[in-house]
Amino acid sequence: MLTKLLRWLFRKAPPPPKRDERDYALAALERALGYAFKDRALLEMALTAPSFRASSGRGADNQRLEFLGDAVLGLLTAEHLFNTHRDEDEGVLTKRRSHLTSGSAFARIARRIGLGAYLRIGMSDKRTGGVNKERLQADAMEAVVGAAWCDGGLPAVRAVFEAMMRFEEDVSVVGLREDNPKGYLQEIAQRLAWEQLPVYDLVCATGPHHAPTYKVRVRVEGGREAIGEAPTKRVATVNAARKMLEVLKAEGVE
Repeated sequence: MLTKLLRWLFRKAPPPPKRDERDYALAALERALGYAFKDRALLEMALTAPSFRASSGRGADNQRLEFLGDAVLGLLTAEHLFNTHRDEDEGVLTKRRSHLTSGSAFARIARRIGLGAYLRIGMSDKRTGGVNKERLQADAMEAVVGAAWCDGGLPAVRAVFEAMMRFEEDVSVVGLREDNPKGYLQEIAQRLAWEQLPVYDLVCATGPHHAPTYKVRVRVEGGREAIGEAPTKRVATVNAARKMLEVLKAEGVE
């Protein structure tokens, strides 16, 4: 009896369950996202592309979570821009939101976080670009936000959103300028209360009829001018705006 009691008192505790490589990988991803999931199955679902489900016939894919994450990100992005760009009007804020919530923006954030390394995809996606496909990365990024909402509500998605913005905030204005230089130049004029908005004039069209080159001049406050060239007037106008933005940036006007 005494021997049994001593064996019971000094018995070894059972070893902790082993963690596989996937567990360690997801823990690293959680650190990058700024949030540790209570139910890691939700995170795993967010990282599962429809092609994986089709190939394996197992589990659920990330499409429903993507739907939820898209709505959540729209709200958080609007709140973020409202608080960080207090002097901008609705039009500018709407364009910023469109830029930050675009598929290309989400894919860019996903790449910077390294999300692709954790995606589960099927053969159809593997044959056509694999985990580097922009659509897969963007969908998974939105789905991760949806999963965070299901796992921890608003505090969880705020943590993930803040991590996302650390990767994206430095390019948001640049991206806006590159996506729509003509619109961005007009926004500068409105923000600085210039007396006149940018004026565009066709300078000339040269070259053969089947392959012309158009030159368009843009004039803004202070007598500044810039000329853009292109095979079409529309693109020449955009190029003129882009060159004027470079002039303004050099002067520190932006």
